[in-house]
Amino acid sequence: MELTGKNICYVADCGGIAFETCKVLMTKNIAKMAILHSVENPNAIAQLQSINPKTQIYFWKYNVTMESSDMKKYFDEVIIQMEYIDILINGATVCRESDITGTINVNLTGLINTTATVLPYMDRSKDGSGGLVVNIASVTGLDPSPVFCAYSAAKFGVIGFTRSLADPLYYEKTGVAVMAICPGPTKTFVRHSMTAFLEHGTEYVDKLKDAPCQPTAICGINIVKAIENGANGQIWIADMGRLELIQPRLYWKMDEQFVDYMTK
Repeated sequence: MELTGKNICYVADCGGIAFETCKVLMTKNIAKMAILHSVENPNAIAQLQSINPKTQIYFWKYNVTMESSDMKKYFDEVIIQMEYIDILINGATVCRESDITGTINVNLTGLINTTATVLPYMDRSKDGSGGLVVNIASVTGLDPSPVFCAYSAAKFGVIGFTRSLADPLYYEKTGVAVMAICPGPTKTFVRHSMTAFLEHGTEYVDKLKDAPCQPTAICGINIVKAIENGANGQIWIADMGRLELIQPRLYWKMDEQFVDYMTK
């Protein structure tokens, strides 16, 4: 997708991968950017604005785990300021195996609720003009993590949601493409205080803090590249400086009798 003149809504904090991604986006002559997160970071906003003073930046204090009915109030305000949303980036994430409910709610439930809230504003069969939803998942959403079990489960859910929503059943009517990007281990992320799902994984967590990981800046560059080059239903890996498009495997296909029934 060509980014010049686009209005982008980024649901994530103003640090780490999200901040580096926003820095790259600000070099693309986008028209407006809305950042929604629970913690405001004025210094980060100022840094972003200095990259391109012509791009309008808005911030809303937003809790991705709030009820979906409350989310709509926020996006009503976003639309008033931005008029429309071309790209929604779902980037809120937390890896906290000691808080299973919070990990699932931030990484998966909040992402799904946010997407469901924003889609009507983008849906070209309604008042929108189509666009793109980008879900930031993880390589642990493609391959299992025996240490971060709850986090991995949530990210697997993000991939499943992305693939389901990208089905032509929706895309052909809404004009909203959906894709996922899966970062590999990234420096800022692995330096957070993390615990394993079970105590048997503690040694692995301790080693991970010093493991070779990609810089957040490189990850941000590749996320933007994927957005620029991506298409509906695609899933990308952004890891160790490389950007790789993967082909998800289908293990079960509807038999002809079921397909005939569903399409009648």
